[in-house]
Amino acid sequence: MIVSMNKVKLFFMEDDQEAILNELQLNALFMPDKKHFRQVNPSEDLIKVSKAISIVEKYIKKPMGNNETVSKLTFEKINEDSLLLVQEIIEKQDLLFNYEDEKKNSLLKYKDLLPYKDLNVSEKRLNELRFTKILIGKIAIDKFESFKGQMDSFGAFVELISTDDNFNYLAIICDIDQKDQLTSLLETNQFIPKTNELYEKSNVEMIHYFNESINNLENNIEQVKKYFEDISHELGNLKLLHDQLLSKDNRQTITFQNTKETLFVEGWVRSDQVDSLKHMLDERLIDYEIEVREPLNDELIPTALKNNKFVKPFEYITNQYSAPSSREVDPNPSMSFWYWIIFGIMMGDIGYGLVMVVLFGLALKFAKLRGAMKDLVQIFFLTGITAILAGLVFASFFGLTLPFYKPILDPINDPVPMLIVSIILGVAHIIHGLILKVINSVRQKDLLGGLSDAGSWIFILVGLSVFVVATFIPLGDLVSNILLYTSYVLMGIGVLLIITLNGREQKSIAGKFVSAFTGLYNATSYLSDILSYSRILALALSTAVIAYTMNLLGTMVLGSIPVLGILLGIVIYLIGHIFNFIMGMLSAYVHAGRLQYLEFYGKFYEGGGYLFEPLQLQLKYVYQVNLKENNKNNKEIN
Repeated sequence: MIVSMNKVKLFFMEDDQEAILNELQLNALFMPDKKHFRQVNPSEDLIKVSKAISIVEKYIKKPMGNNETVSKLTFEKINEDSLLLVQEIIEKQDLLFNYEDEKKNSLLKYKDLLPYKDLNVSEKRLNELRFTKILIGKIAIDKFESFKGQMDSFGAFVELISTDDNFNYLAIICDIDQKDQLTSLLETNQFIPKTNELYEKSNVEMIHYFNESINNLENNIEQVKKYFEDISHELGNLKLLHDQLLSKDNRQTITFQNTKETLFVEGWVRSDQVDSLKHMLDERLIDYEIEVREPLNDELIPTALKNNKFVKPFEYITNQYSAPSSREVDPNPSMSFWYWIIFGIMMGDIGYGLVMVVLFGLALKFAKLRGAMKDLVQIFFLTGITAILAGLVFASFFGLTLPFYKPILDPINDPVPMLIVSIILGVAHIIHGLILKVINSVRQKDLLGGLSDAGSWIFILVGLSVFVVATFIPLGDLVSNILLYTSYVLMGIGVLLIITLNGREQKSIAGKFVSAFTGLYNATSYLSDILSYSRILALALSTAVIAYTMNLLGTMVLGSIPVLGILLGIVIYLIGHIFNFIMGMLSAYVHAGRLQYLEFYGKFYEGGGYLFEPLQLQLKYVYQVNLKENNKNNKEIN
């Protein structure tokens, strides 16, 4: 249901500002007005902690310290040692990057020198000769003989230092006066000169030096990585620190207005939690004054939902469409029931339903899910129950027909009864939506509009349903006649309501006539909406047919080849049913939602509201914060 809201103005002394913010955030009772919010960039400490967490997580095989439950006292106190550790981790990471860059550079120089290791003289000394020019480089093997001949003709001496699969590595010696001519000739022959820096020591000595340097750098890199592995036990504290700083940053987004002597903040509180807000502030011995009033007619009120454990997860489905308006009836209790039923029928298999119940039940128990993901998993768990029930009706277990009893409905062999059931569900679903439309109209003091837009069609649809029963079900002449005339009366009342009320705002007779005709023409849209529920049959049929086909293929392969056929058959069974299970769930999720959004919500739902989202702790890693210690009924934030 939608809980009524109160507008609250909270006054307090400036010295209590931080304490007020902490308590409001911890208890999640108060939603500040938008005028009290400001844009705040993430703090430098938060950015560093996020970076430190990502660094450490790269060096551990299994993430640790996630989804923990901590006490209020623990969460309120920031550990300074953790902040120092964050800085140390970032410095170590910078050091690691430096080591890796140095290793990369040393490795490049090492590889560049290897082909010239047999050059015994320092390259720098060779470059300083006064009368002779010595050029060192490489040339493609297929060009070497031609190149050597040209060098001999030119008068330059070519010494082959080493060779590999692609190049010959050379030293070319010529007179210093021939330098420019030689350079041009080398370019013509695509000679690639060695461009690295010149060393005082010989290449052999430098290769040995770089080799030792690379080994030392590798040892340093391993030590830093081991440091990250050794501090992995601190990951839980780092994640706690992250959520503490994230919540602190969230508090910084709230601004206060001030009177001459006090600060104040305006916002919304659920009417059933006003006393809790006062009690919370009293416990902290905070001096405050509070003004509480009912919302004004022109105020946009946030929507606070309060539903039982069954309905609450399905709020996610509604919020994906649009948050309810605070001034209309909560659609979730009604929608949750229909979604639960329709989804289960679309899956319609005992085996798939059992997989859903077990798989998502285990996820709920052990995965410590939160928010939208938790809601979605709960929805799949609950709809797994109706999938089992529908599977019992269809006598289907992973596409196999149960041998010990006859199915009540058989979508594959006899789809017509299943189609009739789908249409009946559709009519009931639409009538339910129209009833909620009437309730909303009464709330908004527009009874005539509710009777015209919804009440009329309730009479017509109920009348048509009674007519179908009287016409096609043998009930005896007397009962059939009573039902038949009853249907005429109901449909007549519905048509009369449309004719008399649909043009009530029109002043001219022509306008009233056109409005009445337009209202009656809506029968085509209602017929289209009802036929849309045939998708319940279509989805149940597709799930059953694909399961049956995979069983048939698996059975055919199973007996075709000795031993190998058994393995292939099992693979086909597994892959086929996993595919059908995933696609069946996806299709049921989408199409069950479509029936709610278009056919059901289209009859009464306004939406366009915004959810009541109080100032609260921002928990990315910490699973829960216990607000009361040594209390079996701990209140928790998660």
